[in-house]
Amino acid sequence: MEYHTPGVYIREIDSGPKPITSVATSVPGFIGLFVHTPKADAVAINATDGTRNLTGKVLPALVDAKGSITAKDTGEAVTALTKAFQFKRTQVKNLKTLLELNGHKPSIGKGAPGKTKITIGKEAVEVDEKLLDAVGKVITDDEKAVEDLLNSVGATFALDKPAPKTARDLLEVYGYEFVGARGTALTSEYSVPPFAVHNKSEFFRWLQSFFAQYLVETRSIEDLIGRSVDDVDEAADAVFEALTSDDKLKNEFREFLSQPSVFNFVGGVNGFYDNGGGKSYVYLMGVGDLDLSIRENQADKLGLYAFDDCDDMAMMASPGLNANQQRETLEHCETRKDRFAILDGPMVSAGDMDIPASQKGFGALYVPWVKIVKPSWYTGTQSVHITGPLRRKLIKAEKNEVFVPPSGHVAGIFARVDTERGVHKAPANEIMMGITGLSQSINRLEQGQYNDRGINVIRIFKDRGIRVWGARTLATKSNPEWKYVNVRRLFIMVEQSIMQGMQWAVFEPNDSHLWSKLNRDVKAYLLRVWRSGALFGSTEDEAFYVKCDSETNPRYLIDAGQVNVQVGICPVKPAEFVIFTIGQWDGGGLIEE
Repeated sequence: MEYHTPGVYIREIDSGPKPITSVATSVPGFIGLFVHTPKADAVAINATDGTRNLTGKVLPALVDAKGSITAKDTGEAVTALTKAFQFKRTQVKNLKTLLELNGHKPSIGKGAPGKTKITIGKEAVEVDEKLLDAVGKVITDDEKAVEDLLNSVGATFALDKPAPKTARDLLEVYGYEFVGARGTALTSEYSVPPFAVHNKSEFFRWLQSFFAQYLVETRSIEDLIGRSVDDVDEAADAVFEALTSDDKLKNEFREFLSQPSVFNFVGGVNGFYDNGGGKSYVYLMGVGDLDLSIRENQADKLGLYAFDDCDDMAMMASPGLNANQQRETLEHCETRKDRFAILDGPMVSAGDMDIPASQKGFGALYVPWVKIVKPSWYTGTQSVHITGPLRRKLIKAEKNEVFVPPSGHVAGIFARVDTERGVHKAPANEIMMGITGLSQSINRLEQGQYNDRGINVIRIFKDRGIRVWGARTLATKSNPEWKYVNVRRLFIMVEQSIMQGMQWAVFEPNDSHLWSKLNRDVKAYLLRVWRSGALFGSTEDEAFYVKCDSETNPRYLIDAGQVNVQVGICPVKPAEFVIFTIGQWDGGGLIEE
């Protein structure tokens, strides 16, 4: 600030630490699938170049099911086709056809030595024969050379307004042959962004709203409520209201919720709230095949990628989805490094079943499934397909009971423990609420095989209820350093909290003043974490260290625009095995057993 006029001036300065706030640790995201048959609102055009097969989807108003261009504006159809097939200008393979589609009648042949000559009327252009042959085919894959070729020819003859009559004509320009066209759906999945809910009633209202919106987008509004509504939002509101009064729509909604895949999703979310959960993100995706990958297109925010913008999420659950989809959920968390996967094992198992791999412990697997009281809206008949010796292990459900996967209930226990004790407390030896029993009883001796492999068992204890009896991650064998659930989740919290709390340091001058501020702020945060009981050590020096100085920031790192802060923490690990040494005491010596 410059001072020119005499007077009193005030200048604010930062004198204290910038406090780091711990990120949320108990907000899960739930993903579920349901069967969706999309309506035919597009034309799929198939093409091949002999080695690759391509499919592009365009609107029926532009290209019909025979591949003929029906649009009044040919340019719009050309744009749609090139975008659908992701063709680039430098992929042109047939220059003669491109010239013809632009209204020219070219004559192409040999020119001067080493040249190919293009003649249209009285005008002529010669290009390198290494780029264009004597019949007008582009014979190089060098994109820059193709670009130069098109610029050279385009300077004399117009190339930017092709007017094909069929998709076949345009495909020929890019070296592809038209195979066929058929009616299809522009998008094969049904998806809306994840929605945040905070309790059971809010979740059920969201289910009604989701189903009403789905009906409006896939069915005729007149068929649904017997009248026409032009505004889409008003139509969805009308169907939402009808779900509580129209018996036919009520039954449809019950049948939708009773689909096995949807029921597992609903049962998981309800289990989360039965066990003390608060905020959660819920997401249902309609698909044609329930066994497909849930690692869908990231650009379209489908499947697991739908949760990309849910920044406060710390857990991920896919209740009841198959083993491959469970593995994809784990890999998604392992890649992101900011959330923890809670996975369902099979309904009935032996300790030697296949389990997904984890290198850094970003997920945990729980068995067996749990039984709950059948909801009043449930209209399905749960069929259980277990064959061989494992069938003998199944504890059958009573008439008023149904099986649900355990991941939602476990997520609720995570949230409950986080609230009551903190993320550093292992989410085990905790009563599971909202259930009537288990699909399988695993005793102490049987659990040994599960525990050694990092599979967490839910067990029945006489007079002590049904409890989660394990807190191991799926890194138990591959990387024992990350063996415990609470250790991994503590590190996620600390890492994400520091990352978010230190954003102010970006673009600050990289000198000793910045280093001391970073040291101060991170130490202040870790001191609070230690005092909460999350770190091991009788003093703060035993519990953690922070180092940011000239040693961690040599000149070559400063020149690269980097500041390096080293942080070490000593997490509290669970007393998984409590061992007492007991012997006889005769007053003078101990006789041990």
